[in-house]
Amino acid sequence: MSKFDSFTLDVLSNFSQINNSIVVRKGNEIRTMSENKTMMAEAIVPFTFDRDFGIYDLRKLLGCVSITKDPDVTLDEKHLELISGNNKIKYLYTDISQLLTPTKRINLPSTEVTFELTSTVLTEVIKCSQVLSVDDVCISSELGKIIITDLDKSNPTSNSAIFNVAGTSKGDFKALMKIANLKFIQDDYEVKISSKGISTFESKNRPVKYYIAIEADSKF
Repeated sequence: MSKFDSFTLDVLSNFSQINNSIVVRKGNEIRTMSENKTMMAEAIVPFTFDRDFGIYDLRKLLGCVSITKDPDVTLDEKHLELISGNNKIKYLYTDISQLLTPTKRINLPSTEVTFELTSTVLTEVIKCSQVLSVDDVCISSELGKIIITDLDKSNPTSNSAIFNVAGTSKGDFKALMKIANLKFIQDDYEVKISSKGISTFESKNRPVKYYIAIEADSKF
């Protein structure tokens, strides 16, 4: 038996926001994909899983972990066991074939844009979008500088918030994505954007990476 470490729990909690169902594979890499397939995430965690299994309601499982207070974890053939003292919770697996899971690796094409997204700016981008009630984020170049703008792309007169970030680009561009896809573990990230319609947000401090689709009306 072993215990979930804090980073593994952080990853599982974060990934439950992307998709509340998950397929866990044998080993220590966890991957997930949003239901609309516009976001994928992967992480290497300290906890090693000794079998493949599926969980339909990940948030419910994490709630069980919380109430059993630092339980020992056992992966049986048909269920996961959480054991704390004389108490035990059995959480049944779901048939893997019934759950959405990434099946292929994403090989990022050549990129036109690279920049640093600090934890502070990430927090401000998300908070401002909530205050302004806007759903879109635009990453673009302006006079050789890279800026991030919260906005409603369907409304040219919408309120907006602008943030300057340090980075480089191979020319003018406008990459649009949904704020709802910025469901990251709080950290500093290196961001790369490809005109082929994909971007990556890779943590600078922990082994976690997110792939975000770029909206079709982006321009490079």
